[in-house]
Amino acid sequence: MPRLARATTAIAAVTAALVALAAALADPVGDGLQALAQHRLIVAGSLFLAVASAVALGIAIGRGASGDAGPSMAASAAPSPVEPAAAQAQAQAEAMNRAETEFLANMTHELRTPLNAVIGFAELILSEVHGPMSDRRYCDYVSHIRTGGKQLLAIVDATLDLSALAAGRLDLQPRCVEPGAIVEECAQSVAAQAEAAKVELAVRPSTAPAVAADPARLKQALTNLLSNAIKFTAPGGRVSIGATFHEDVVAFEVTDTGIGMTPSQVNVALQPFRMIDSCMTRRHSGCGLGLPLAERLVRLHGGELRIDSRPGGGTSIAAILPMSASHQTDER
Repeated sequence: MPRLARATTAIAAVTAALVALAAALADPVGDGLQALAQHRLIVAGSLFLAVASAVALGIAIGRGASGDAGPSMAASAAPSPVEPAAAQAQAQAEAMNRAETEFLANMTHELRTPLNAVIGFAELILSEVHGPMSDRRYCDYVSHIRTGGKQLLAIVDATLDLSALAAGRLDLQPRCVEPGAIVEECAQSVAAQAEAAKVELAVRPSTAPAVAADPARLKQALTNLLSNAIKFTAPGGRVSIGATFHEDVVAFEVTDTGIGMTPSQVNVALQPFRMIDSCMTRRHSGCGLGLPLAERLVRLHGGELRIDSRPGGGTSIAAILPMSASHQTDER
């Protein structure tokens, strides 16, 4: 199926899922366990459909970005001389590929508006600002809607960022930032996740001087690394973050005592929409975007991501940034 058709199908499925969510909330609950079970089944099914649709949309964009399904990439891989007609066909294919990438990026962006509305109204209903709900079971439904909406929004945002990086349209706004403050803010943003997972979260003393970086994008990359570390660390384990200075570079390092990875698994984990095939991975949500996006954001700053991991021995990931002004690399 063409990439454009896959994206259109995914968008239609997301719309249908949102309509189903609204129906699940609006219909009367009724009495008895059967009615309760039916409503919960509707909500759960709708959320699953929405998340699956977003993943399908992301795969459509990811394949175009990585060149898995683009005729232009296959043609450009061979730099041998071509006939004028073939060169014209190649140029048309490349133009079509760029147009599709822009369309998918725009559609992904448009999905954020209804998702923000779903999350916002769910939170408004949960707060009961206009009075209590007639049946308390609705609170459970709305809570599921809000949680699912936030998860779907996170997937859409990550997919949009990857698409923008692939199209070369994600621009940094660097300024002088304090590594210690960045580390503290990132740790605070995942503190609730660490507490729920029963994982110790520690902030190591940061000795690095100020560095030029886009604070929002840097925090996004480090938060992704922290979230992954917590996700794959068993209860009772430990995750830590800190920043150090060495030989004109600043290293933001995230370490954990989690399950670890082999070198081949690291290569898989760095590819968008790829997940390591293990029982630990299958017990957690996500679609394999956190680490690839973090790696690309660090490279956009002119830095690199260094990963040291071994199975059963935990993982240490260092985001290395140069002290000189950040510069953007070509991600296309």
